[in-house]
Amino acid sequence: MKRNVWSGWNLVWAVATGAIVASSGACGGDDGDPDPGPGPTDAGTQADAGAAQPIEEGRALTTSNGNLIVVGSTEQNPTATGVDLLVRRYTASGTLDTTFGTQGSVVVDFEGPATGAISGQREQDDRADTVAVFPDGSLLVAGFAQGGVKSDSRDFAVVKLTANGQLDTSFNKTGRSRLHFGAEGSVEFRGAVHSVLPMANGLFYVGGFLTKSDGLDEDFALIRYKADGSLDTSFTSAGSPAGSWIGGAYTNAESVQGIVLQGTSLVIGGGDDFAAVRIRPAGNQDMTFGTSGLAKSVGGRAHAMVARPSGGFLLAGERQDVKVGGTGYGVMKLVAYTAEGKPDVTFGPEGVREYTAPEDVLDVVDVSGLAIQADGKILVYANVRAKPALFRFLTNGDLDTAFGTGGVVRWPETQLTLPLFIRPTTGPKLVVSGNTAFVTDANIYTPGFFPGPARLLLKSTGL
Repeated sequence: MKRNVWSGWNLVWAVATGAIVASSGACGGDDGDPDPGPGPTDAGTQADAGAAQPIEEGRALTTSNGNLIVVGSTEQNPTATGVDLLVRRYTASGTLDTTFGTQGSVVVDFEGPATGAISGQREQDDRADTVAVFPDGSLLVAGFAQGGVKSDSRDFAVVKLTANGQLDTSFNKTGRSRLHFGAEGSVEFRGAVHSVLPMANGLFYVGGFLTKSDGLDEDFALIRYKADGSLDTSFTSAGSPAGSWIGGAYTNAESVQGIVLQGTSLVIGGGDDFAAVRIRPAGNQDMTFGTSGLAKSVGGRAHAMVARPSGGFLLAGERQDVKVGGTGYGVMKLVAYTAEGKPDVTFGPEGVREYTAPEDVLDVVDVSGLAIQADGKILVYANVRAKPALFRFLTNGDLDTAFGTGGVVRWPETQLTLPLFIRPTTGPKLVVSGNTAFVTDANIYTPGFFPGPARLLLKSTGL
């Protein structure tokens, strides 16, 4: 199933230097990849209304010791540095934590292409798409560094920060690294990191996708690093560069949207047809998993993945153009697999649940958050008819009608005076850490909706 599509290519390990600059709380931004252009105005509703603020975009969030960590990108200084990677920390009350980084923010500029002026633009455009917290409170932030507006070439970008928001220079000597695919100076490949998994032994995995710059076929990409930020070249697979597993046998768009640990092996999944594969600790694909090494459920695209208490795993996403009463809609799709990658038929026929009722949950265009509570109930966050909605399901996939209204909690598209991110055209994400729930795009505090004391509901679109 795995062909050697990457033979003759090279991995260029780029050590980037650059500045860390301060950024204040922002209230602008929009949808799109890193050259977003002018964002929507806030009509004077934000705390900093009237001030010229940089366009910013939140992409992922997590919690650490009661604080909220948000990562994404900023156009604080586009003429000098392009779009830069952004990390910001808020307290549980929603105020900027000025003890972190520089007045609450860390902005990382990777500076220029991997080698030479490969795009006609001096600066890289950089963005963070995922974040993980180590036990000591340090942060691993990952995404991509782009070759510039004239090229869609993108390298894997990883940044390691100390708990107080400083670059960790024990990591690749600079606190950052960029992994370039293809020949040195080329713009042949495009990749991005969407998931990270730190391990207890100091190793960590980053997962995302890799494709030729034409974007016609995205493939799973999984890289293993040592604690010092160097590639772990003992992680090998035939047809992939040392330190990586690149899935080149499948023709759909696969992207690692989640990593689930199974003993010493990993299951990665996401993208078209809710695909998943299992990778052994040495780096080779486990062909006993699923069907000939691949688990999939035809139709739709998965954007989130989580381990299930049963030992299996769950993928969440959406399928478009589902006919309901003769009309095409986008609907939420959940797919449950056993630990061995087989459909879990106790969850639904072929392990699949698609939600076409009640009618007011139709037109799901983006499923972007997934968590399983301690009691096994499932929380899914989605964009439904351009408004955020939080769903709760029972362990068998039925809507939990005791939650919200008929199993759904919705919020209007309103704005708060909290200076977070505004990105109204994409569904925000939910993170649940223990008994603490952070939900974006909400202007209410309703602890009854969540297990345990809900700490905070924040306005923060684009996450």
